[in-house]
Amino acid sequence: MARPREFDTTEALSQAMQVFWSKGFKATSLNDLLDAMGLSKSSFYDTFGSKHEVFLETIEHYKKTMTAQITGLANLDQPARKLIESLFERAVSRITEEGGQRGGFLNNCAVEVALHDPAAAKLIGGGIGMMEDTLFLLVERGQREGDIASDKQARALARYLTSSLNGLLVIAKANPDPGVLDDIV
Repeated sequence: MARPREFDTTEALSQAMQVFWSKGFKATSLNDLLDAMGLSKSSFYDTFGSKHEVFLETIEHYKKTMTAQITGLANLDQPARKLIESLFERAVSRITEEGGQRGGFLNNCAVEVALHDPAAAKLIGGGIGMMEDTLFLLVERGQREGDIASDKQARALARYLTSSLNGLLVIAKANPDPGVLDDIV
């Protein structure tokens, strides 16, 4: 009979995600992961299989936790335009706090591995797609509310906003100046 796990898998994934977010996939060593996750090699391999598999699971974990917070915006009872603005303002706030210059996790993963890792690219695209879909719902709502021009295609605006938010996160890695970031917002 197999021994029961003596660790919280979700917490271990959160810790692994933080390491990948800070160092990137290639620069993260197995020892970095073991230290952060508090696991032995055998527990790591028994549970996750490989560094690549845990990396893929951290992307999925990010989608279920962080990206899900963004999708929840569409359900808030506030003007849609205000919700979109708050999403950008919150990004600037997070970026400019200590340790916030890591950029966006999905962006970092996309830049580093998506071109050569189809499995990661699919997961990353799914997370970015969730953000776009949320912004689409908010743009449509904003158009109905009269705060966003209704002569523009909602999907195109959602894609533009998704690109702008992700671009903001990339720019902030090199220039976290709040004035510059506020101008972008």
